[in-house]
Amino acid sequence: METITKKASLSLIELQSGGDESLFCRLYSPALTRPAPLIVLFHGFPGKQLNMDWAVRLQELGFHVLVTSYRGTIGSPGAFRFRHTLEDATAIMKHVVSPTFTEQHDVAADQITIVGHSMGGFAGLHAFANVPTIAHYIGISPFNFGLIGQLVLEYPEHEEALRGVLSRGATFLSHTDGETLLKELTKNHAEWNLLTLKEQLRTRSALLVTSERDETSIKSLHHDLLQDASTFEEIIVDSDHNYIDNREDAFQSWTTWLQQR
Repeated sequence: METITKKASLSLIELQSGGDESLFCRLYSPALTRPAPLIVLFHGFPGKQLNMDWAVRLQELGFHVLVTSYRGTIGSPGAFRFRHTLEDATAIMKHVVSPTFTEQHDVAADQITIVGHSMGGFAGLHAFANVPTIAHYIGISPFNFGLIGQLVLEYPEHEEALRGVLSRGATFLSHTDGETLLKELTKNHAEWNLLTLKEQLRTRSALLVTSERDETSIKSLHHDLLQDASTFEEIIVDSDHNYIDNREDAFQSWTTWLQQR
């Protein structure tokens, strides 16, 4: 009997956000004869590095890849808030694990992985905790916004610098500003601190990727504290925060880990 092979494709799809709006997402699907694993890529703040080059590579390796957005980013409607990134990441993951999505897109339902970079690692880890049927989590230099909110309260002399960083990012986002985002972080720091998820995720399949040269998600603060006394595996790559100068080593490292699961 002849095997029918579906061709590789790229689709623009809309998924329901954690609010009333729809999110614009790109779905890379491989050439396949049977359901294939899915990787959901969550981008960072404010959306400079989308890792679409990795999406194409993953498609060639036989993965479906969903490149997501959040409200108020990359053309998706609504107001950007850090709370919305958390709500949207969880809403997306609840949708992609549903039979409606997996059957429509030929996704292997037991092989769904979150790969989140920076803020995407922050939102993705919360989504991983909220949706227990997701198989794996890979955090690439995840940024612990909850911990930063706490540190600014404890060391107010750093507040102005953080406000400046948030304000510069807000110029690329919708219906937000640096002051609004700063208040959000300080108000919700305890709830959003990734360190509170360590016990909850102790038995889950998770990998943290970092670099000693990461100037944003500083390893000793954002990685080592999360890695300490947890069951997360780790990979250290010699690169910068966006993995611009060593993307191949980073990609090979975490994809090898995933393919061995």
